[in-house]
Formats: sequence, structure tokens, C-alpha cells
Amino acid sequence: MRLIAAVIVLVAVYFIQKQLYRKYWDKSLDMSLCFSRDFIECGETAELVEVVSNDKLLPLPVFHMKFSIDKSLQFEETENASITDLYHKNQVFSIMGHQRITRRLEFTGTERGVITLNNASILVHDFFMTSHYARRIPDYDCIYVFPKKLKTENFDLKFRGIMGELETKNGIITDNLTYRGIREYQPFDPYRSINWKQSAKARELMVNIYGYTTDSNVRIMLNLDNDYMIETDKLLEESISLVSTFAKRLTEKAVNVSLVTNGVMKDGTPLRPVPDGAERRHSITIDKTLTEIRGSSGKDAFLSMLEHELSDIRRDTLYLVVSPYAKEDMMMLLDRMEAAGGTVHLIVPYYDEYPYKPDRPYSDGWEVSINV
Repeated sequence: MRLIAAVIVLVAVYFIQKQLYRKYWDKSLDMSLCFSRDFIECGETAELVEVVSNDKLLPLPVFHMKFSIDKSLQFEETENASITDLYHKNQVFSIMGHQRITRRLEFTGTERGVITLNNASILVHDFFMTSHYARRIPDYDCIYVFPKKLKTENFDLKFRGIMGELETKNGIITDNLTYRGIREYQPFDPYRSINWKQSAKARELMVNIYGYTTDSNVRIMLNLDNDYMIETDKLLEESISLVSTFAKRLTEKAVNVSLVTNGVMKDGTPLRPVPDGAERRHSITIDKTLTEIRGSSGKDAFLSMLEHELSDIRRDTLYLVVSPYAKEDMMMLLDRMEAAGGTVHLIVPYYDEYPYKPDRPYSDGWEVSINV
């Protein structure tokens, strides 16, 4: 009789808990997956933060949280994970009633891109592991992994050359009577430039930005079309890194920088030009634009951009052109820009096995190893 009673009780418990889980498993259950930062530099680390809150009495004894993400984010934790074309993670844990669990997964961004979570979902089992209930997590977060910054003596040499051209062209002398605004303090800023009143309001050090007797302006023009028949992704990534590094270093020197490119986003939409700016936030805007590049609208689109610049040449601007393509049709347009009073500096990324020989005083090459 006791055995029969035990069986009856067990069957009753089974059906009661089954009904409870079917009706209440996701009541007061909140979940979120988000990145700890909005953007990182290539090679930097950040965290994917998981938060699960079960604000009811009913416990969830077996809780699966699953997601997939671009494998260019390299996670420290590899347990319960698999890598195919994506990084797939399946975490299993228990969460009691009225409990909140926060987990942090550290990762390193290894490639430029806008990384979005894919197929995030949860799976819950009841106590007897006979029924399961699933739900997708609808709000996906994303993180920008900015282009790799170049830190070589060769780049430093080219950057000093650009700054030398600006100083020669504009005779840069700070004019303390020409106030242009404020920005965040950087380690290279002089102590006397700190605006203490604005720093107190912002709760971080802010510095005054002064104009110059002649302001420095650099318009970066990035062409992502080339004339190579072999693999080109590496060459184009290097071109994007060149532009990103130049933009960051120039804004650190309080130089106004703008950007135009024939790059397009993932859906083929052309990227909008980035107007002049010299603040740290402006270099972040440029990096976000460069990070969104997923293709090119072609050489002809870039030649049209050059034609447009010719119609309104700015004599106070240095035109920094980065282009793996440097055939005569483009060079003739750059010649016309020079003749119209513009200052042009062309950098041509090229593979080491196919040397580039500059044939204009304003042109220069940037060697990229094809096998490394």
C-alpha cells in the first residue's frame, strides 16, 4: 500500500509541477545580453554581460542560455562552446526563485566590424526533465570593433610629413583670441589650456580649443577599388587602417578632418561623408563610419567624387587620398586638383610582390606583405 501511495503522490507531483511550469515558467522572468562597451579598438578586450532575473517563487532547475556571434570575437571561456562559421555558446545553470544572476564573458576583438548577437534564446526544463519551454531574446546589442591602428616607424614618418605640409601651408600659430570650443583633455594638452569651470560641470577634465592664424584642414578621400586580380581584402583593410590612424592622430593635433569614401555598408547603401571636426568624439565618428564598410561602389564612383571636389577646391585644405588604385585616369584628376590650388598627398597601398613606383611629386607608396 505504501508503494502504491508513493506512486500516486509522485504522479500527482509530476502533473502538478508540469502544469505549474507550463503556466508560469516565464512569468517575471527577465533576461538581457549586452556588451560592456559600445566600441573597442581592434585587439582590445570587453565583456558580454548576461543578466537573468527570476522574480517569482518557482525555481528553474535547468536553464540554458544560447547565442551565436561572429567568431572574430575571441572569448576566453571555451567550455560548452563550438566554433563553425560563428561562435556558438550554450550555458547551463540553475536559477532559484527570486534570484538574479549576472555573468560576464570576456572577449577580444580581432577584426574590424559591427558585431551583432545572433539567435539568442533560452531553454528551460521542468524538474522531471520531461518538458521544455523556449523563448527568443529579441533585443540584440551590437559592438563596433574599430580598424586596427598602425604603430610603425614608417607610419610615423609619413604622419610627420603630413604635419610638415600643413605647417608649411598654413603657418600654424595658435591664436588665443580665436576660441573654437572645448573637448576632452588628452595627455598631450598643455596644463594651461584646461577649462576648470567646464571640467567641474562635465566631471572630467576639459580643455579650450583655440583656432590658428590659419586653421588646418585635412580632407581624407578613401578609394576602396583597386586593379589587382588576386586576393584584395588584406590590401583594402590596410587602406582602412591607414585612414583610421591618420584621422585619430590628426584630431589629436586639433586638425580639422573630414572623410569621403566610395565604401558601402552591408546592404549596399553608400556611406555619407563625415564633415569637418577636430574633437576626440569626431575621430570616433570617423572610426564608426570606417567600421561599417563592407564593400565598394566602384572606381567610377570615386572618380566622380574627385570631379566634385574639383568644382569647389579649398585652398586651405590638404587632400589626403588613400587609394590602392593609381592609374592615369585618377592621376589626371589629382593633377587638376593641384593645378587648381589644392594641396594633394596620395598614398597608394600595394603588395610587396607588385611594387608601386610613384610618378608624381605628391604620391607615395605603402607596402603590404601579401604572405604575412
